[in-house]
Amino acid sequence: MATTDTQPKRLPILTFCAGHMAVDWPHGAFWVLQPPIALAMGLSPSQMGLMVALTAVGATLSLLPAGMLSDHTRRRGPVFAGTFVWVVVGYGLASLAPDFWTLTLMLAIAGMGTSAWHPLATGTLTQTMAGQRARVLGIHAMGGTLAEVFAPLLTGVLLLYLDWREGLALAVIPAAVVGIIFFQARDRLTVETASAARLGDLKEMMQQWTSKTGLALVSMISIYNMAVMSVLAMATLYIVNDLGFSVFWGGVAFSAMILAGAVFQPIMGHLSDTMGRRKIFAISLFAAAPLGFAMPFIGSPWVAIGFLIVMIGAFYGVRSVVLASAVDFAGKREGTTLGLAFTLMDGVGALGAFLGGWAGDFDLAYAFALASGFAMISGTIALGSTLAFPKIQAEPAE
Repeated sequence: MATTDTQPKRLPILTFCAGHMAVDWPHGAFWVLQPPIALAMGLSPSQMGLMVALTAVGATLSLLPAGMLSDHTRRRGPVFAGTFVWVVVGYGLASLAPDFWTLTLMLAIAGMGTSAWHPLATGTLTQTMAGQRARVLGIHAMGGTLAEVFAPLLTGVLLLYLDWREGLALAVIPAAVVGIIFFQARDRLTVETASAARLGDLKEMMQQWTSKTGLALVSMISIYNMAVMSVLAMATLYIVNDLGFSVFWGGVAFSAMILAGAVFQPIMGHLSDTMGRRKIFAISLFAAAPLGFAMPFIGSPWVAIGFLIVMIGAFYGVRSVVLASAVDFAGKREGTTLGLAFTLMDGVGALGAFLGGWAGDFDLAYAFALASGFAMISGTIALGSTLAFPKIQAEPAE
């Protein structure tokens, strides 16, 4: 009975959700801070897209190391607490950045703390609740999604009275508060591990992911997030600059888009647990893609916002399905696998933000049409892979 506190059922899953929300809060605030940053620094859509892309690429540097720590570290409390310190210090310094390149660098460094959280937390949850991977990933994802719902909303209110620097500085408060809670609960965040870290683990995993099945999943995951990043990088700029809404209402609209994804995630996760990951993934992308193609031709601002809410909700709604597909394929080393999945989504997906910004220099609505093109390609790969590889490890039957 002495080991009761280390059993999977005793892990504080709701605390993980709160932690996810806290570390993602500054990142969520950044989406609505984009228009005032662009205005203050005189940046074009392509420059803002480049900032988002470079920030995402830099943040990926911590993903694989954090994933390996998740797989091979028993006492994870201090590691989790360290991510909060990184986020608070990093984004606090970013709020003082004087120019484009300094701000981009500081956002990338701060993002490494946020990124490290994800494979640590998701790896821990999937290791302790292996039979409900998509569901627990969906529940965990709701914490981050809620940050991207409420952070833009509250930051939009703050921007009525403050500038972007003060808004970004205040965005670290949730991480500071929840970080204290995690530090106090650090001894309860303990998970049994199979072995110590080995270089051979990474080599074996890379051999697995460079197989035909692995490459199909890599392509599916990477192109999917290019679609997501293309939409997110230009959404608030489009709402403020093209549709003529204030930054406050831009924050409200962006929050509604992400909230739609938060609602869809556990539903899509549950459906994929029973009906098959890639089938649900493809259906969701195919259903939403026509909306992006229509965006350049929409004349009504309200219809345009409605389309974006549905489109981003559908894209975001299958995020937990994507992560569960990666874990199903790997079959083990959940933290390292999810670190790789996040690297693909945030690193390769960053190209979508850059290309979305490039398209936005011509017309910001073109970024959404481009995203739909990426979504169609990713969904096609998913469907094609179900024919070539009907069953992937522990994946539910297609």
